[in-house]
Amino acid sequence: MPKIRKTKTYPSRWICPTLLSLVCLLSTGTNAQAMAEQFTEAALPMPNSTATQPPKMGFTPPEGWRMGEAKDLPPAVQIMVIGKGIAAYPPSINLAIEAYEGSTKSYLKIVKSINEKEGTRWKDLGAIQTEAGPASLSQVDISTKWGEARMMHVILVKQGYAYIMTASALKSEFPQFYKDFFAAMRSLRAIE
Repeated sequence: MPKIRKTKTYPSRWICPTLLSLVCLLSTGTNAQAMAEQFTEAALPMPNSTATQPPKMGFTPPEGWRMGEAKDLPPAVQIMVIGKGIAAYPPSINLAIEAYEGSTKSYLKIVKSINEKEGTRWKDLGAIQTEAGPASLSQVDISTKWGEARMMHVILVKQGYAYIMTASALKSEFPQFYKDFFAAMRSLRAIE
């Protein structure tokens, strides 16, 4: 049985609803492309943990997207970039981390169980090759006050931590961001 080392867990399904509202409230930010080199080389702040420090992770955001303000993010979310959509719900990508002892397979069972309990349709889409190694790719569609939203998650379990990268947009707009989302997801990498 896998052990979760923290009393609170932040599977991506729990993190994202908070971010749905947050994305729409963020009115300031820095151009993500200009910051990409800085944040992928900088050490990401990690949540409080008695475990050894996890590998530092980063990704390359889509060109022209802006950084979310770190002070506005939930503690598990390390970085967030926001694009421009047609509606009030802009596309976004975020990277969250939680201490987790177990396999990717067992983590996905937890995520699936949470979504089933909430009545949300979660879909395991298989594997995706990231620069940090093979990861899981999954999808969930949810209802928001702005309409149906689609979230895709890349989940990478590495050295006692789960890294959850979430790409989100309105379901109707998701196809136009597909290429940007996948390029960013594949760029997930450890930072030396």
